[in-house]
Amino acid sequence: MQLDFSWPFSKKAADYDRNGNRFYNEYIVERQINGTNLHLRVTAALAAGLRIAEGVAALPIIVGTKKYDSQARVIRTPMIEGDLVERLSVAPNDYMTPVEFVENLTLHAVFEGVGRAYIDRGYKKIIRRLIPVNEGNVQVRKDPETGKAIYSANIPGLGRMGNLTRRDFIEISNPRWLDIEGLDITAEIKKVLKLSALLEERQTDDGKAKGVRGYITSADQLSPEAAASVKDALKDKLPNTPIFDSGAEYKSIVPTQAEMELLATRKFLIEDIARAYGIHPIFLAHDAAGQSLTRITDAMDYHRTVTLSPWARRWEQGIAFSMLTAGEYVNLDEEQFYRGDLKTQGEYSAKALGNNTAWETQNDVRTRMGKNPVEGGDDMPKNEAGNADRNQVQQDRT
Repeated sequence: MQLDFSWPFSKKAADYDRNGNRFYNEYIVERQINGTNLHLRVTAALAAGLRIAEGVAALPIIVGTKKYDSQARVIRTPMIEGDLVERLSVAPNDYMTPVEFVENLTLHAVFEGVGRAYIDRGYKKIIRRLIPVNEGNVQVRKDPETGKAIYSANIPGLGRMGNLTRRDFIEISNPRWLDIEGLDITAEIKKVLKLSALLEERQTDDGKAKGVRGYITSADQLSPEAAASVKDALKDKLPNTPIFDSGAEYKSIVPTQAEMELLATRKFLIEDIARAYGIHPIFLAHDAAGQSLTRITDAMDYHRTVTLSPWARRWEQGIAFSMLTAGEYVNLDEEQFYRGDLKTQGEYSAKALGNNTAWETQNDVRTRMGKNPVEGGDDMPKNEAGNADRNQVQQDRT
């Protein structure tokens, strides 16, 4: 028995011509059709991508140096200047903000499998700018002899470049089915997206054809000429307005069984898209199986843990792989997503400053709340038993 180990949702081989355009047709033309037209036309898919990109871009990117103490505990010191800080936290290039840069690469990674930016290095490897390179402008192949991945790309402003490696790019990708390419989720679920797009178009068409703004009644029977005159007078202001005469009564209009099935299918497709992109349905304005906004805290926990954390790790490791040395670190600070309301902050801060088990200083708390440090606020609170030495710990200010 012959086993088939192919990916079950892969695209079937198309009958391309053999004139050398297969790569262009399959990876440029088809990917652009699947990756751009479909997800932008489907509201749920677009919302999923935006929630992921906006969430990741909201995380501050902190870079710094690290060393270890005598007990092998890491001591991190954030950088406040330098090309790394400038490119990742101030201006990646001369036309994008850091938020726009992260959103751009993340959106391409979500919808097309990978988002890349070329690292333009100058004298002494100083990083001058980060240039997004998307829309099929990067090709990757593996050398059959060495097994190394070789990149070639059309870099805006620099032209065609070859014999590049991944360390020449910040590369953020979806989970990888192939070792050199992120899984193109949008292409894999194109049938779901096509059906969802068709349903959205049908609902729009039905709304135009069946939508009734109001009606007119008349106690007397109207002649054909009178009815035609009234209809002609209303055609621009209230088109398709029904007219009832001879004492006819208007009954309420309820959705048909077919329309109810259409709405049920629409909800199921939203849930299917949420599953594919790994986002909670409530963030797609979906009822989420009866959950109300009073449970938004649970949904936020899901969003942080299941949706955003994997993308934050991809960004951290993508930056570290191509831009950092062994003595440096990068952290996408997820702390702000755990701030909560003032009551929750107050309860946490009170425990963090507790006399017996304090793990934060007054200035740690003030910094986390966006306030300036105060003089004398860096001393760790002493415990009530007087064991002050046990509270003298290295401060991790990441």
